[in-house]
Amino acid sequence: MILIVLFSFSFANDKQIYSTIQMMDQVMIIDPISLQIEESLSTEFVSQNVSTCIDYTLEMDCNMADGCEWMMDMCMESSSQSCMDYSMEMECNMADGCEWMMDMCMESTGSNTMNTPHFIVLDETNGYWFVTTIASGFIAQYSLIDNVFIDSFFVGDAPALLAVDEINKKIYCSRMMPMNGMGNMMPSSDSNIIQSLSYSSMGLELSNVSEYIIDSPAPHGLAINSYGNEIFTASNTADWIYKINLENGEVTGVAMDEEVNNTPDQITQRLKPIQCLSVSNKLFVTCSAGPWMNPWSGQTTIIEGKLQMWDSDLMTLIDSIDLGEYSSPWHIKESPIDEVVYVVLGGDNLYDTEGLACVRYENNELVLEWIVGDENFDTLHGVDVSSDGQRIYVSGRGDGKIHVFDNQGNYIDFVSIGTMSMLGGIALEKTGLPELGDLNNNVEINVVDVVLLVNSIFSPMMSSPYQNYASDFNEDGDINVVDIVNLVSNILDN
Repeated sequence: MILIVLFSFSFANDKQIYSTIQMMDQVMIIDPISLQIEESLSTEFVSQNVSTCIDYTLEMDCNMADGCEWMMDMCMESSSQSCMDYSMEMECNMADGCEWMMDMCMESTGSNTMNTPHFIVLDETNGYWFVTTIASGFIAQYSLIDNVFIDSFFVGDAPALLAVDEINKKIYCSRMMPMNGMGNMMPSSDSNIIQSLSYSSMGLELSNVSEYIIDSPAPHGLAINSYGNEIFTASNTADWIYKINLENGEVTGVAMDEEVNNTPDQITQRLKPIQCLSVSNKLFVTCSAGPWMNPWSGQTTIIEGKLQMWDSDLMTLIDSIDLGEYSSPWHIKESPIDEVVYVVLGGDNLYDTEGLACVRYENNELVLEWIVGDENFDTLHGVDVSSDGQRIYVSGRGDGKIHVFDNQGNYIDFVSIGTMSMLGGIALEKTGLPELGDLNNNVEINVVDVVLLVNSIFSPMMSSPYQNYASDFNEDGDINVVDIVNLVSNILDN
């Protein structure tokens, strides 16, 4: 039974909760204080960067595209438009306007297209947010000011987690790992590529270096360091982690499991890492683990869910902590006020092991502060923490709720989206709009902002949403020379 504890405390100045609603193909935007749904956005995107079948280079992406099919090791225009021509269930369900019924492929009675929005990241420096759609293969970009759609980019191959570099305006994308029983809704990927896109107010495009290749398949966990010069990823199937130096392209890989110490291309699926988190020079990796069959003895053992802590400079394991059998540690987020991380326990369908764990990291040691669980939790997934560190928001993939805890593990509140909604990633907008005149959003107004304001006047289409907002210094709805005069006067007076 869930006990809701009511407290009298002030709320942080957080703005909005963004959560993917996978079964509805939507992103819902929720007020973090009232927990009222403010807006819902469809994740139905049109491929603008792939125009013809021949542009698809991967078989899975080709077969998912309307009017295309994979033949002779290339993507070609489909020679048939009839659903009856499909003899395999997966091919049928991937075909536009078709669905598998009564052991045959038939014309769909309704829309059968799934997008499956999965993960959300925010750029609170420039004013953007991004979402991946696993099934349809897109990364989409929106404005944080008004949630207006800006652009979508087809990357294909089951895009999963994202990491954003707000300084260089780049976004990095990992791939989906195998998910038993999820079918077309969550297709997995055999890719060994981390993809990079550049973004601006004009939209998304491939970065100069658009792909980083690791030696293991299914790079799922993904994180970027605070300097934006290193990204980290973990292979869900090979149990290897990697550091990618974005300045020189150097890739450093290490086996995560000393019990096996497998080669990077060997499918192991013993630890099954899910998400990475970079905090200072430490790298945290959640490991869902669970039943594992020893390929040499044939024996199946239960591996406890784990949290690993690595030295991200040396790529050496510092410490590891067990979080319980069938606990399935999933997403992770750090506290902004304390040396603790919050780990979602996804749990198992047969056991009441879902919950939220708080783990302290001090003196190169992981110590469990608390775990809170309840039989009513069902397949918990995403997590974020309020800007004041007082509240933790957790999304439930199975129960369709966003749960709210305080930082002591007390259950505060929840909002229900619906039991069939299947919530995915969750992100909390914490900073809000920049101060007027602070065009680069660095909490300091100086001559750099004047230069940016001049650029905004001459090239308004190139300015980010937050830069455009901060440019209207006199708040008259127009950005012109009057704003420059007033901004310069303000700088001189202060």
